[in-house]
Amino acid sequence: MHSTDLPEPPDGIIAQLRADHARVRAMLHEFAMLDGEEVERRERLVDDLCDELSLHATLEEELFYPALRAVVDDSLLDNAELEHDSARELILQLETLFPEDDFFNATVAVLAEEVAHHVAHEETVLFPALARAGVDQVALGQRLRARRLQLELDLASPPPAIDGTEPRGLLRGSLGQLRERRARPR
Repeated sequence: MHSTDLPEPPDGIIAQLRADHARVRAMLHEFAMLDGEEVERRERLVDDLCDELSLHATLEEELFYPALRAVVDDSLLDNAELEHDSARELILQLETLFPEDDFFNATVAVLAEEVAHHVAHEETVLFPALARAGVDQVALGQRLRARRLQLELDLASPPPAIDGTEPRGLLRGSLGQLRERRARPR
């Protein structure tokens, strides 16, 4: 067995992050297979994908990346965090787009490409680095699972009231008309 082929505990942090990656890949594949006429399913799937990616990025930034800081070059993690920022920008764009909008499919495609690149980097460079470092993956996995539950509860909570001049959920379209914003039920 090579040092990069160290076994991963099934309940360890790497196994959980790999499972997240697999879920995201499956969602992106499902989106690619959907017919353009399946508007509601496409919208719901993209909302779920955005929620999953946001949750995953938060968990990595709070637990995985700090565990790696002492064992890899900071530039590797800085780049990974920049990739998360880029994905968040695309997610913000998708929150204002409808499946019928011109840039909806293109934005999902760019997000899919960025996610594929990011996942490949993590799985080929960062995961092996953590495994080689001898970090207690199970303890980190337990912390990740607890934090995930906490974040999922936060996502399930109703959003706070918002003060503003326009009713919540409405955006002005390019012609100045009000259009309802896609809202993710929590």
